[in-house]
Amino acid sequence: MNLPPPRRLRAIPALLGLGVVASSMLGIVPVTAAANAAEEPVQVVLAPANGGVAQPGADLTVTASLTNSGSTTIDGASLQVAVDREFISTRADLAEWLSPADDSSTVDSDAIITSVAVPALKPGEEHVVQATIPAASVPFEDWGVHGITGTLEQGDGTETVAHTSVVFNGADAPAPTRVAVAVPLTTQPGQTGLIPEATLATITADDGLLTRELDAVIGRPVGILIDPRIIVSIRALGSTAPSSAISWLERLQGASNPIYPLSYADADVAAMSQAGSAQLLTPTSFDYALDEADFVDLAPPTTSPSPTTGAAAVSPGGEATETPTPTPSPTPDAVPDTSALLQWDYTGTSIAWPRDDTVTAGDLPYFAANGLTTTIVSSSNVSTPSSAVGGVVRAGDNTVLVSDDTVSTPLREAAGALTATERQKSLSDLASSLAVVANEDDSSPRTILATLDRSAPSDGTALSDALNSLDALSWSSTTAFDGFAAQAPAADATVVDQPEPAERTGQVAALLASENQVAAFSSIIADPTNLLGENRANILSLLANSWASNSGGWNVAMQAQADRSTQTLGAVSIVAGSPINLVSNTGDMPVLVENKLPYPVTLTVRLSPSNFRLVVQREVSITVEASSSKQAKVPITAGVANGDTIVRAELVSPTGILISAQPTFIPVNVSADWEVAGSWLVGGVVGALLIFAAIRLFLKRRHNRAAENTAETAAETAGDPDDDPDAAARTASAAESDTEEPRG
Repeated sequence: MNLPPPRRLRAIPALLGLGVVASSMLGIVPVTAAANAAEEPVQVVLAPANGGVAQPGADLTVTASLTNSGSTTIDGASLQVAVDREFISTRADLAEWLSPADDSSTVDSDAIITSVAVPALKPGEEHVVQATIPAASVPFEDWGVHGITGTLEQGDGTETVAHTSVVFNGADAPAPTRVAVAVPLTTQPGQTGLIPEATLATITADDGLLTRELDAVIGRPVGILIDPRIIVSIRALGSTAPSSAISWLERLQGASNPIYPLSYADADVAAMSQAGSAQLLTPTSFDYALDEADFVDLAPPTTSPSPTTGAAAVSPGGEATETPTPTPSPTPDAVPDTSALLQWDYTGTSIAWPRDDTVTAGDLPYFAANGLTTTIVSSSNVSTPSSAVGGVVRAGDNTVLVSDDTVSTPLREAAGALTATERQKSLSDLASSLAVVANEDDSSPRTILATLDRSAPSDGTALSDALNSLDALSWSSTTAFDGFAAQAPAADATVVDQPEPAERTGQVAALLASENQVAAFSSIIADPTNLLGENRANILSLLANSWASNSGGWNVAMQAQADRSTQTLGAVSIVAGSPINLVSNTGDMPVLVENKLPYPVTLTVRLSPSNFRLVVQREVSITVEASSSKQAKVPITAGVANGDTIVRAELVSPTGILISAQPTFIPVNVSADWEVAGSWLVGGVVGALLIFAAIRLFLKRRHNRAAENTAETAAETAGDPDDDPDAAARTASAAESDTEEPRG
């Protein structure tokens, strides 16, 4: 179609009949108005009815939501509404109209269509004013986009301006633009690698987040890009998974939508690239979270080289009987491994989806090296030639699916709208955006990509209404995402570098470095699968794109992860003891090693003395059981001299990695000469005692022999005692004198 050339946007002077309805709404509703709404005491939202489409012969109704965000009551205000006659025919003109750099009113006094009195607005109060323009007064005939201005003028002359637009669905409408839609299926950010059971029950309930998201997109040609963490978290619970979660997974399995995986936990692939990660991080193991008892009576998961459809099926079991049956034992093959937990019958697995405006040219080859040869990039992050009419382009050797910001922005706003007025305004902006896109090329209809962001829709109805509007408009229609993604690139494009903030990449780099430290530390564990698997899954969760909108919470979560890593790295240590005294030439030095990990560890105690007074066995291997302590006996030998020495003790892994954060210093007092002196002293005492005993024994034996000799002599020389009365006395006296021991 041929539109009149665009002119400077201005309001037309016209007098139109107007019906006004005013009503009050309770509470404060956060709304979006002019560019500097945060500073405005009153926030104004304009929303044309019927999704921003004015049909020929029908009344044009505009709703205005007015909210007093100030601290004083506003009296005597009026709302002036003006509709512009000129066409808005380009993206740039529409963007300038909806978000002008200067939010002051440019509508001349003679161009005001009508003025509507506004009831008094108390602080925090909202009123909704509705204006209906009769069909006979609408001066449009041809199809096109027209701007609407609303100016709230207070009694003191203060003005608050809001803009919106409406598409007059008249003659000569262009051919419809085909719109492919990609929707991320994610959850709120978390700090753990798996979603807790209670959270799964909540988000898969009838009114839960995941249920609302799936309700809005299931059965449509919309492409679903799902966080595999959702699938794994449900499957890892086995028979203890909430019934609502199992039902939700079965619904997803039966969906006709094309389904693709995001990175695990929707981890920020651009941040990993720009932080210098050697490769994109993926889960290594979920064994740490699996309980064999949860997989009793579960059919073993089927594994194959290519993903298979659906979750592990739950056997219904036999009918209940009165006779008790033995409790079944877990079947080892029924406990799924990591590949079984991750498997899914995906439409494709080669798409990377970074957040908007975070990609650099160097990221695309990095993604491709990790198997992601196609990347979804926002249109503000890529420069395409004006001749390009499709949303699939080539950047170097990589395929880029260009997410059209002009259409994606109002689609996201409509999905996240919290009030009816906000939703109507967003749908109106969406209709106008699609109109200017459809008007760009009359020669052939074009196909574009619209995407939702990671923020959750306000409810399933809002997202569903937004998607329905794409097919309700005569100048747009939805097309299958998988067909769009499979197109050959239509043109070459250049990535406009928009790197992630340095603060974020710096924190991600520190996170990756801490993982490398834990990986090196884990060499002291015979099977570190559980430790490393849980740590990797937690890190991926912290890299979730949804954390980007909550920097304060992310900083807290990152610090908690750093603390956990520090705790792990310090879980095996040497317990400092009292000083050691070495009073012999050799001995054993005790070194107490404490292991706080839930795994046994094998490591080496490495020692080095500070001087030559002590000779120490340099290394001693030791195995310490889980959550226990063990003493290593290190052989030591006295050196060249006595005195004090310090032994430096450290723990080293079998691969030579230093485990001790800080060395432990053990004081040793070497006093080996005391052993020599003590030996001589004891030897001297023992020798003296032996000599004394020998002398005493000699004298005793001598005495005994002398006594025997005297007795024999007396017997030989003595006569009859009756003949010599003094003989007995002399003999006794001689014997007594012989028995006296020598003195001196």
